[in-house]
Amino acid sequence: MNLIINDYILLILIFLSMYFDLTKKKIPNLITFPAMLWGLVIYSVFFGIEGFKFSLIGFLVGLGVFLIPFILGGMGGGDVKLMAAIGALKGWEFVLYNTVYAGLVGGIIVIIFLIYKKKLWITLKKAFGMIIRPILFILNITFDNQRLKKINDYFLNLESIKEKHYIPYGVAIGLGTLLVYFI
Repeated sequence: MNLIINDYILLILIFLSMYFDLTKKKIPNLITFPAMLWGLVIYSVFFGIEGFKFSLIGFLVGLGVFLIPFILGGMGGGDVKLMAAIGALKGWEFVLYNTVYAGLVGGIIVIIFLIYKKKLWITLKKAFGMIIRPILFILNITFDNQRLKKINDYFLNLESIKEKHYIPYGVAIGLGTLLVYFI
């Protein structure tokens, strides 16, 4: 199901979301809620109950894909609502493709951010430590080796360094949407 006007609304939604995410670090409900409502209403008007189901399923899938990262504190509510609005406008398949592309773009943004902040190396060491620490723990219990304990303690100390950085994931979602739309 496709409506040309939804494409224009989608593009406006994406550009406004990226602008607000970059400048205000927030994607306002004032732009996501009307897009959600528009998608649900317009599909219902033109395609009846099937159109409503198409838009509602897109909305729910869009809401669901980022709900767990939101609950865990890894992303903001505006990002979740943005993806739900995209789903209401374009359907669940578009959302799934968008999730993949947004993840790739988001990963690139994070790497660039970490390089810029000179935090890439420490982040890679922390990630390696998350993988190696359980292995070191088991080896240390088995062999009771002080060198293994020191290595384990080193990675444990790295994990205790907690830094919170704002990553504008609405930009990743927006760029992912544009990639799906134009590819």
